[in-house]
Amino acid sequence: MKWRSLSGMMILHGGEAELYYEYTVPQEAGDTALVFLHAHSVDLRMWEPQAAAFGRDYPLLRYDLRGYGQSSLPQEGEDYLHAGDLRRLLEQLNIEAVHLVGLSLGAFVALDYWALYPEKVCSVTVASAGIPDPRLEEEAPFTGDVNTFKREWYEGLLAHCGPDHNGYRRRLWSMISDWKAWQLTHREPECLLRERLLPTLQESLPVPVCAVWGEQDSAGAKASLRLLLDHVPQAATAELADAGHFCSMEVPEVFNRELRNFLRKAESVLNFPSAP
Repeated sequence: MKWRSLSGMMILHGGEAELYYEYTVPQEAGDTALVFLHAHSVDLRMWEPQAAAFGRDYPLLRYDLRGYGQSSLPQEGEDYLHAGDLRRLLEQLNIEAVHLVGLSLGAFVALDYWALYPEKVCSVTVASAGIPDPRLEEEAPFTGDVNTFKREWYEGLLAHCGPDHNGYRRRLWSMISDWKAWQLTHREPECLLRERLLPTLQESLPVPVCAVWGEQDSAGAKASLRLLLDHVPQAATAELADAGHFCSMEVPEVFNRELRNFLRKAESVLNFPSAP
């Protein structure tokens, strides 16, 4: 199979940020791109099992959110929206319609994008998070040992993840180890809709939605998803056994199967040909 592959840094309009992205377009793919949005403290590499599974069937975009991976860092005191960054990236890549897939922080970004640009969204899949909590009272930046914090953060994540059947823990630590931790050591601007999300969503066009979680995930993550389902009761749901917060990495075959089944159903509802 032939495909077009693009990657590199995209400078957003005005030069306010640079986003690192990887975009592949199979020759026989349709026009709707599959966009993967990563979690906090990691980067686009978390979606490697999904890129391998879906990259032959869809135009597929992964990128590092601002402040993560190879993308540029935010500026203290300058608020922005991750969803706005995504919109400008899609515009520059000439991508009109998208299926959004986000995990944890990425789920918040996917929902923000749906709320703000509903006419551009064909479906939304959220994993391990739904509606975010209100922003906590601003705390002073962390001044302790960042490497110690990263190790404790990693161990805390593993407490809500499943067993390591495929080496995902090594890959997860590699990303956290590379994380610049800017959000920890600076006063992070507001980059999500948060309290504005639900009122905006209630005015948005309905689209197919799927909520996915691992049975071993934290109570907070599950509560966030329940709040979303309270407002989108028609959403498809999938609880993944033997998995937790990073379910797409922990049980990628199961996650991919659930996602593919959902996309097929969503595309049948939208009345355009589904991928194989």
